[in-house]
Amino acid sequence: MKKLALHVSILGAVAAIAVPALSSAAPVEASGTWDDCNFAPSFRTAGPNTVETVGITENFFGTLTGTYVGTESDVIYADGSATFHGSGIFTGNVAGRSGTAAYRYEGIAPANQPFHATWVLVGDGGSLGSVRGHGTFGGNFDGVTGACDGGIFSGSYEGALNLGP
Repeated sequence: MKKLALHVSILGAVAAIAVPALSSAAPVEASGTWDDCNFAPSFRTAGPNTVETVGITENFFGTLTGTYVGTESDVIYADGSATFHGSGIFTGNVAGRSGTAAYRYEGIAPANQPFHATWVLVGDGGSLGSVRGHGTFGGNFDGVTGACDGGIFSGSYEGALNLGP
């Protein structure tokens, strides 16, 4: 009987600790807009395809507010379509919490159409350390400038965030 009482006490303590943690882990919707500047492109040929690598500085507005700095690799196919992936560091605010996070994405760009991609955000420092997120984004090519010689792009994003404890 003493063992049963001990087990019930332990289970009660675990539930008291776990239930608030579970309720704080409810996903938060994320949405907003972004614009970026691709710079210093380098190109190489791979058969009929072209591989491009660019640096990116991207501004986020909305649930994610801040700046991403990273690199992207694109494979541009002979038909004009492309696939792309990138990674880097986001610095800013996520749902009111500030810090840094790793940001990764990959997507497709059909020829002469808007592109779309999936993204993952993993908190790294500051009060973003426990933040995790994922979602989608889409956008368009907006032109080229001297500073953004790899192109200017803009679009919108949506997703879900787990803010952690």
